Amino acid sequence: MTKQEAYELLSCNGSELAEKLGITPAAVYQWDDDEIPVGRVYQIKDLANGKEPLQVKKQAA
Repeated sequence: MTKQEAYELLSCNGSELAEKLGITPAAVYQWDDDEIPVGRVYQIKDLANGKEPLQVKKQAA
């Protein structure tokens, strides 16, 4: 999935997408325009289907 496809699927821009995913806009803008990380693709598809996106849980050190 490209960034543009993600924006269109969720009707949002980069900052709004970041907020929906719980990440910083800088993280979104670092993605390759032609192929976003596969884990984020699954989260975006969940959002598009009205589900809460899976979140990565931080483990204690």
